[in-house]
Amino acid sequence: MSEVPVLIPVEDGKLNLEGLFREGTIGRNALICHPLPLYGGNMANNVVVAAQRAFAQCGWSTLRFNFRGVGASGGKPGGEARDAEDLVAVSEFVKSNHAGALDLAGYSYGAWTALAAIRSGLTPASLTLFSPPLDFMSFEGLELPDVPTLITIGNQDEFCAVESLRKWLAGQSRAAGRVRLEIIPYCDHFYWEFGAEITSKLTDFLGKNFPGKPV
Repeated sequence: MSEVPVLIPVEDGKLNLEGLFREGTIGRNALICHPLPLYGGNMANNVVVAAQRAFAQCGWSTLRFNFRGVGASGGKPGGEARDAEDLVAVSEFVKSNHAGALDLAGYSYGAWTALAAIRSGLTPASLTLFSPPLDFMSFEGLELPDVPTLITIGNQDEFCAVESLRKWLAGQSRAAGRVRLEIIPYCDHFYWEFGAEITSKLTDFLGKNFPGKPV
């Protein structure tokens, strides 16, 4: 089944965000967040697409979407706090329209937004963060939830050194023992030509944490 366009109401229906939804087969939903709009981030990003394919291969329903002011999404770019609020609204849209658990993923700025939305009350069943930009944005006050979590990073990442990530993870006591860290050799922040690695690591993570699901 292919992805179909959807419109997602936010801010009490004052505007819509554009998205692409694909129906799955196992009763789980993956919500995927794109990188920073200011630098051209959108739902067609290579990492977002690779993540969507991985979830779809495993039978998940998937939703990727554009933050406000991006593509055909309404409004002007909202900035960090507004995008986190919108993500909570998008998660409620998924829950209202599609039965099953919600699994959350975000790349770069999308990783920050995912954690900020969790701080605001979003409760995913699992979390995947691709290259959280710890050396570019402040992650102070953002905590990993106590759910299965996959974090990937390239060992040549320009916006999050491996050491910075390890130091941050050391302070995440609530998620102790539930985080799987994957460091990809020769890879930088943008994952060009590393789509296969993203798909492989994510499908393996899903298969090991949700046994019995088709992978």
